[in-house]
Amino acid sequence: MEKEAKELFRSYLTHQGLLTSELRRLCDEAIQWFPTENITDQPKMVMLQELYRTLVHMKDALENIKKQQQVLSTPGAALLGRLESTQWAVRGLLSNTFCALCLKGVLPNSRRTPERPAVTNTFQQKIDGCKVLGNYSKFLEKLARGSGKKAPQALRDQRKRRKGTKRKEGSSHS
Repeated sequence: MEKEAKELFRSYLTHQGLLTSELRRLCDEAIQWFPTENITDQPKMVMLQELYRTLVHMKDALENIKKQQQVLSTPGAALLGRLESTQWAVRGLLSNTFCALCLKGVLPNSRRTPERPAVTNTFQQKIDGCKVLGNYSKFLEKLARGSGKKAPQALRDQRKRRKGTKRKEGSSHS
């Protein structure tokens, strides 16, 4: 998902004509519903709840961006296909996160994103979409980096448990 998010962001910048450094700087502004820190550093339940909350907002934001692009883009544009693919990925991760929380006995808060006033200025729509997709790309990068740090430790712990089991089995046969 991280790779696809970066590709979508680049495609959006290109398609919207936002490649100049001045315009890209406008896209770097933080969006309040994206976590500022890496949520993988949080306890598992907090991480899952933050992930769920962020994905609910992202799902709604993607829907808005897609609606805008359906007006601004030509039918069949590659950007629309990438947006749709990202929507499916976000919905899938949202569903899996919901299930993970339910298995832990937690019903996620289904708080919806507050309705934003419709932006009629096309340039502002482009910048808003750019901010969302840029923040989404950074968010997934942090998730991947955080997951990568934890995976090797989990593997080491798993190997230690296996070695301990083998030693116990070996000593009982003596």
